Amino acid sequence: MRAGEELAGRYRLEAELGHGGTGEVWRAHDSALGRDVAVKVLLEFDASEELLGRFRREAEIGARLRHPGLTVVHDTGRHEKRLFIVMELLEGEDLARRIAAHPGGLPLPEVLDLGLQAAEALAAAHAQGVVHRDLKPANLFLLTEGRLKICDFGIARTADATAALTATGRVFGTPAYMAPEQWRGEQVDASCDMYALGGTLYALLTGTPPFPLGENAWVLMRLHLDETPAATDTVRADVPAPLAELVDELLSKEPGDRPDAPAVAERLRALLDPGAPLPPPRPGRPALLGRRAGPRPASAGRPAVTRRNLLLGGLAAAAGVAGGTYTVRLLTKDENRGGPAGDRSVVARHTDAVQSVVFSPDGRFLASGGGDREVRMWDMTADSGSASFPTRGAAVTCLAFSDDGTVLASAGPDRSITLSDVGRRSAKAQLWTSAGVMSVAFSPDGTLLADADDRVVRLWDLAAGTAAAVLRGHTAAVRSVAFSPDGGTLASGGEDGVVRLWDVAGRSAAATLTGHTAHVASVAFSPDGKTLASGSGDTTVRLWDVARRTAAAPLTGSNSPVRSVAFSQDGNYLASGGGRTVRLWEVVTRSAAPNFNGHTGAVTSVAFSPDGLHLASGSEDATVRVWRRPFP
Repeated sequence: MRAGEELAGRYRLEAELGHGGTGEVWRAHDSALGRDVAVKVLLEFDASEELLGRFRREAEIGARLRHPGLTVVHDTGRHEKRLFIVMELLEGEDLARRIAAHPGGLPLPEVLDLGLQAAEALAAAHAQGVVHRDLKPANLFLLTEGRLKICDFGIARTADATAALTATGRVFGTPAYMAPEQWRGEQVDASCDMYALGGTLYALLTGTPPFPLGENAWVLMRLHLDETPAATDTVRADVPAPLAELVDELLSKEPGDRPDAPAVAERLRALLDPGAPLPPPRPGRPALLGRRAGPRPASAGRPAVTRRNLLLGGLAAAAGVAGGTYTVRLLTKDENRGGPAGDRSVVARHTDAVQSVVFSPDGRFLASGGGDREVRMWDMTADSGSASFPTRGAAVTCLAFSDDGTVLASAGPDRSITLSDVGRRSAKAQLWTSAGVMSVAFSPDGTLLADADDRVVRLWDLAAGTAAAVLRGHTAAVRSVAFSPDGGTLASGGEDGVVRLWDVAGRSAAATLTGHTAHVASVAFSPDGKTLASGSGDTTVRLWDVARRTAAAPLTGSNSPVRSVAFSQDGNYLASGGGRTVRLWEVVTRSAAPNFNGHTGAVTSVAFSPDGLHLASGSEDATVRVWRRPFP
C-alpha cells in the first residue's frame, strides 16, 4: 500500500503505523465523516481460509464489543481483493514500550491503575462471550488521556463459536504469556486471559515476563507447564503482599484456581483505595510461596506519554457510527436516575463517555454532554418533562452557559459551535471553526465567546456572529479556556504544557505560566479572579497568583492525569477530576478535603452549583453524579 491511496472511495491512507508479514496498519482519513481512523489491510490477495477467518473474526468481534477499554471497529471492506478493517485511531503507546522504558518496573500506583483498567475491559469482553487468547503488553494500548485499550482480537473466539480458530500442530498466542492449557492445545476459556493478565502484571511490576525471554519455545513450554516464577515481592521489595498473592493466583497452572476478571478488578480497586478493606484470599487456595508484607502503594503521578492523542477521536467515532442525531433532554427528578441499589448520586446516564458538566448560573439546570451526541439537562428544582434540540451530528466535548443563563453553547470535533436558546429548547445560531473544539467559555458580559480551536484561541463577537480575534501562541492543541470574573483576562491551557494569559481588550498575550510537565487539560479562575487553577496530565493541580504570575507548590494526590478543575462559588474549595475520583482541597490551607468515589471510569469534568451545596461530575463510565458537600 502507499500514502495517498484511497480505499472504498473514502479512506485516504496518510502514514503507515506498522506492518507485519501479512498486513499493514495505516493512519487514514475518512472523507465521508471527516475523521482520522486506523486502517488494517490484509496484504495477501489469496490468503488462506485460516487467515481470512481470523481477519473477519477480528472485525466481527470488534464491531460487537462495547466498552471504553475495548478498541472500536467502524467498518470493513475490500480494496483490490484485499480485506481491510477500519478502527478508531489510537494515539499513545503500548505497554510493551512502557515496560521497556522502565526495566525495574513501573510505579505501583500506575501498575494498579493499568491492571484495573485491563481487568474491567476483560470483564466486559468475557461478559459478552469473547475470549481474547493473546493478551500481552503489546496488545494493551495506553492513550495519552490515561485510558487503556485492549487491541488486536485477531485470534479471539466467542463462547458460542462452532469451531475454534486452530490449525493442525499449532497453538495460538504469544509464548511469554500463554497459559498452560494453550500450550497443551486444549480448548480454552476466559481463564487463559486471566493467566495472561497475571503475566502482564508481573511484567509491569518487574520489567520482565514471568519466565525469561530468549528461551526457545520448548523451554518456555516446560517452564509454563511445570515451573513457578519467582514471586513479585521477592523480585521487588515494595510490592504489597496482597498484590503478589493476586499475581500468583492468576499464574496458577490450573484454570479453575485463577480468579475471574470481576474479582481481579475488585481486588485491584481495593489496593488503589488505601481506606478500603482488602478482600480475603480465595478459600482453599494455598500460598505458592511465603510472603513478606510490603507497604501499600503511595500516590504517584503517571509519567507523561510521549505521543499526542488525536483530538477526541473516540468521540468522533461514536458520532459517526450512530448517525446524525443530536438531542437535548430535560430530565425530571425521577427519569434516568439510579445505579446500584441505594445509590442516589447518579442523576443522568449517557450511552457513551460524558465529557462535560455545567450548572446554569441560577443553579436550576445541570447540563451534560458526551460521545452519544446528547446534551441532557437536569432540573434541580422541579419536574419538567423533556424536549429535543435540532440535529448537530457530532459528539459533544464541551458546554457553557451564558452569564444570564439564556444561551447554552455546545461544541465538539465536527468544527462547529451550536448556540441554543435554553428557554425555547431550540438552536439559534451556529459558528464554524477551523478544527475540533475542546472548550468554550462566555465572557461575563455575554458579548464574547472563546473557544479552544486546535492551536489557537478564537474570540467570537456574538452580536455580529463573526470571529473578533484569533489569539496565537500555543505550540500544540489548546485544551481549555476560561474568562476571569471581570472579563479582562482570558486563560488558556494546552498540550504544550503551558498556561497563557491574554488581555481581552487588547487581544494580545499578557503572560505565559510554566511549571507543568505535561499537557494542561483544564483552567479555572477563582470567584475573586485572584487565583487561577490548572489541572494537568502530570497528575497535579497548580494554583497561580494571577497578579504575580507565580504558583505555589502543586497540589498532588491523584494517580491519574487531571482532566478538570473547578472552584466553589465562595472560593473556599477546589475540585478536580482525575482517575475515578473527584478530589477536593481547601484553597487557603491547600489541604486535602473529603474526596468523592463512585465512578467506574475516569472523571472528565467537575462543576460546583452556584449555591455551593452540590458538586457534579461526569465520567467515561457514561454517568453524571451529583454529590452533596459533606463539609461547611
